[in-house]
Amino acid sequence: MKITQILVLIFLFICFSNCKNKNPENDKIEYSEIEIKDKFTNKLKLDYADKLTVAEICPLYIGKISKEVKISYQNYKTVEKNKALKKYKFPIQNSLEIFIDTTRIIGIPMGLYEYSKTEKRNDKIANPIFIKNISNDTLTIGYAEYLPIIIEAKNRNGEWQPIQERMRFECGNGIVDFYCPPNNIVICAMQKYGGNFKTKLRLKYESFASKSSIFSNEINGEINEKQFVK
Repeated sequence: MKITQILVLIFLFICFSNCKNKNPENDKIEYSEIEIKDKFTNKLKLDYADKLTVAEICPLYIGKISKEVKISYQNYKTVEKNKALKKYKFPIQNSLEIFIDTTRIIGIPMGLYEYSKTEKRNDKIANPIFIKNISNDTLTIGYAEYLPIIIEAKNRNGEWQPIQERMRFECGNGIVDFYCPPNNIVICAMQKYGGNFKTKLRLKYESFASKSSIFSNEINGEINEKQFVK
């Protein structure tokens, strides 16, 4: 067999393998078409705050896009830990797509200091957040079980201000990064607040490693104005 024929066969094999691994039908699934399967039915209620809160936004699902997704409130079982300590890239602008779905209600995991060995969900109302890796690289997207995301709101002057601060750990020992492969999604939850001030809200993903900020879509909401940083 001639070398040219061998090279053509190798090329065709690679093309076939790439096509086989891709699922164009799943790529076309809209977020609204993804059915979120939540096994918990405990009653959820609106939360109120009168100061800056700590953001504890963590993955309920990381994986491929599918028409049906089962979420888990046990964060440490959900994340894909970077045990091999590979140096994946950090997100930059246009590498992640962040969408807040206000048409559905889910819960949020128990807080850091409410840890339980059994799976539970908090009784606070939240909206699903869909985060998609739209780059060609596997990305390091968080640390421990948390994403570097906070909620921002517009003040009376129309300026964006944080109503949350990032989760921080006093000691870094044992804290491992987690990642998201290309074209995969992360589903997490954005807590809903009640209050005396109706305004616009958005999420801000801030990667200090890459010095990039990525923003979600804007939604209508309400907060207590005391949640703004003074």
